[in-house]
Amino acid sequence: MITGTAYTKTGDTRIACKVSLYSVLVCLLLFLTAWTPIAFAQDDPSLTVGVPFKQLKKDQWTIITDLPIDREIESWPSILDQALSEWCRKWSIDSNKAKTWPLTVYWIGDKKAFQQAGLLDLSVAFEDGFQRADQIFIFEQPSEYYRRHLLLHEATHWIMYRAFGGAGSPWFMEGMAECEATHAFVNGNLTLATIPSDPNQVPNWGRFKLLRNAVDAGNVPSLKAVLRYGNDRENRMERYVWSWAACVFFRNHPSYSKAFSQAAAAPLDYSMALSSRLEEILADQWEWLERDWQLFADEFDFGMAPGNQIVDTKDSVAAKSSSSQGVIELDTQRGWQFSGCHLRAGDKLTIRANGDYEVVKSVEQVWTCSPNGITYRYYRHEPMGKLLGGFLPEDGPATIRRIPIGKQGLYEAPSDGWLFFRVNEPIGQLNDNRGIIRVDWSKAN
Repeated sequence: MITGTAYTKTGDTRIACKVSLYSVLVCLLLFLTAWTPIAFAQDDPSLTVGVPFKQLKKDQWTIITDLPIDREIESWPSILDQALSEWCRKWSIDSNKAKTWPLTVYWIGDKKAFQQAGLLDLSVAFEDGFQRADQIFIFEQPSEYYRRHLLLHEATHWIMYRAFGGAGSPWFMEGMAECEATHAFVNGNLTLATIPSDPNQVPNWGRFKLLRNAVDAGNVPSLKAVLRYGNDRENRMERYVWSWAACVFFRNHPSYSKAFSQAAAAPLDYSMALSSRLEEILADQWEWLERDWQLFADEFDFGMAPGNQIVDTKDSVAAKSSSSQGVIELDTQRGWQFSGCHLRAGDKLTIRANGDYEVVKSVEQVWTCSPNGITYRYYRHEPMGKLLGGFLPEDGPATIRRIPIGKQGLYEAPSDGWLFFRVNEPIGQLNDNRGIIRVDWSKAN
């Protein structure tokens, strides 16, 4: 975690002096010496007269706005300082050089005021934020969290432009900005690239809602499609969500993160070259990559720890087992787990499960359930804790098909593919589970 110093104003200084021009000047000098804020809000005389702009400036950061500068906005220089330190550390940027790069943030309440002052380029259409060279433009947002999110998103574009000459292919540019901007800010300390554990931590963010709606509708794009995203404004937020998910996936995948770093090595531009490099590096593994992506997309939600919960199918299912039966001891703390079962189209499978396990454990309560789950609470239309199967087709990218199993179930494979199991619970709530499920499967003769 990167730490910073909170901004505090010192108290007023009262000075007794005689009423004279000399004494007034002395009092004013002493007052200004005692009051040393890190930034000063004032009307900017260089801007159009009559337009109520204010300027907040500290070191390399300048914020210009037509809105009142509150305590949250006064924290932005510290937030940018902490973000810059983290980017320099993780991306091997010369911090001394980076501290000489200026950035002006235009925080916009009244779009027309900025247009009339000549500060907003009318040829650029944007809904939330925009970066151009050493300037970023941000519209006012309904929550403090989402204000900071947009600030960090656009600042990520800026640091990549400054440090690497560009930000890569469109999906990478927006995905990395979303990764870095998804943050926690507690007691003045900033943490970048977080996976929120609760929607209340990220008001007005909405990324997981869009993603889950697409997953539930069976509309998960292939990775190949994500890598070919352009800069079109249509369906912009959906493309941002999948670009972010793809960057989280690549960054944390045990087999493909190295190739991701290799393809994203500086210098960068804004063309499709990065996408082409990544596809070339991973060409002989792309089918496995797409399968892992489908499993990841099905799981990705609040509280996920991607470094521990991404499934590497190439290692686990590469051998097509000809076994007619098998057993798996299913860990209830993990997501999708391979059963050891490869199915051919038309294969009929009988599945039986038994075991008791805990799905909620706290000081107040412990919930124990069987493979049929607990009907007191539902998740994705099935009882919490219920045993699920997942069929992953062998041919082409296709969303994993969830199969309600419970204590017993039958399944006929619609095509060649692999069978996975898990308990039905949000990925971020698996950590408090305890126990295993014994799952027996057998193919009909």
